[in-house]
Amino acid sequence: MITRLVAAILLLALSGCMSTPPTDVSVRTYKVSGTSLSTLERSLSIHGPAVPGLHGRAFAAVETTFLHNFEPTKYGTQCRYSRNGRVGLRSEVILPEWRQRDAASPELKAKWDIISQYAVIHEAGHIKISQKYARQLEAAYKRASAPTCEELDAQMTKLIEPIAAAHVAEQTEFDATDAPRFQRYLRQYGYSIGS
Repeated sequence: MITRLVAAILLLALSGCMSTPPTDVSVRTYKVSGTSLSTLERSLSIHGPAVPGLHGRAFAAVETTFLHNFEPTKYGTQCRYSRNGRVGLRSEVILPEWRQRDAASPELKAKWDIISQYAVIHEAGHIKISQKYARQLEAAYKRASAPTCEELDAQMTKLIEPIAAAHVAEQTEFDATDAPRFQRYLRQYGYSIGS
């Protein structure tokens, strides 16, 4: 069930214009157990994914790899990357799978479902940010040129550094400013953080 839910939400969240970079999204789950909020939280704190910069474990995470098929090619006196190349993403969304769901109260199940749905929306937000930087990287590859292919590769390394740094900064900011978004989402369903 969780894979179908993730697929449906990610399809809606990530669908966009034709300039959307090729994005391959898969889902990996980790098992948590408990029949109360406190036992679930304890299990999540042990088994949840480790996220850089986060103390403790996360409820969900996404691991994204940037991929490209650009090859340096000599055109006359200049070396350039192929114009039809693409920069794409391979993203793996990591979500909890609750083993004792059937034994839990209806209220706990409902709250779990709401938090799980938000986790998918949040991770889709991370993927959208990565797509933005994949477009920037692709544009940089297509603009780059140099007298030799060795110089082109060196130039590209320098061009990638600020794009990569901006990508990390925006992802970090997205997490740092998430609490109000999460709180608003919970309020739609009559919950608040800590309740």
